Amino acid sequence: MRRFILSIALAALSISANADHHSAEGPRLAEIYACTLNQGVSAADVVALGSGEFRQFAESHELQMNSFLWEAVAVTPPLDEPDVRWVNYFPDWKHYYQANDAWLANGTSIAKKIDSMLTCNKPFFTSVHQAGATPPRAEIKPLYVRVCNLKEGKTIADALSYRKAVNAIQNEEIDGTVGSALLTPGFGVTGIDYAAMVTGTQTDMAAVLDNSRTMATMKKLEDAGHEGPAECSVNLHRSHLMVSQ
Repeated sequence: MRRFILSIALAALSISANADHHSAEGPRLAEIYACTLNQGVSAADVVALGSGEFRQFAESHELQMNSFLWEAVAVTPPLDEPDVRWVNYFPDWKHYYQANDAWLANGTSIAKKIDSMLTCNKPFFTSVHQAGATPPRAEIKPLYVRVCNLKEGKTIADALSYRKAVNAIQNEEIDGTVGSALLTPGFGVTGIDYAAMVTGTQTDMAAVLDNSRTMATMKKLEDAGHEGPAECSVNLHRSHLMVSQ
């Protein structure tokens, strides 16, 4: 990870402290590294660096970005190999390159520390579309990601509409707020059409997951005439907030 480029989320999920994934200019940008922990290193060690020296670096250079570490909890093949995913969110490519320039010029010492902790693949990039409510801020959140391929005749617009309907029903059921976003592939992504992320406080996410377990949410979606537009696998992470600018 010699060129560990500064950066997202699925975990508040966005650039702003309020995790707004969409603006008048279009969807946000996410940069994602899939990583394994080096011998003797824990996810907590990485979070400590990310929320310490790495956050200080981002603040000192006034970088417009958010960074999270997604710690794998229950992940389906072939996405189960990484222990963690380092996710960076930017408003746009301009701010990504501003961060990249600052990192290449001044981030060497922190990069060496990250390299000693993580072994990462090259990053891939996605667009991040708001797909419902904004998640509340928390240092640690449960985060689930639905990795999906569209059914024949369905589009990303169908998926976005469906995820907004799901989020509305989820929040109505729990009388709380979980946030939702849709990631669509950019550079370095093949084999999937989109990924849908849901995150919120542990209390709210537990309620959402229980309503999914009992099929209560699915029944309400079916009763309302909403049909899932894709075939998906579901992965559970623990999302750690590291940088919020």
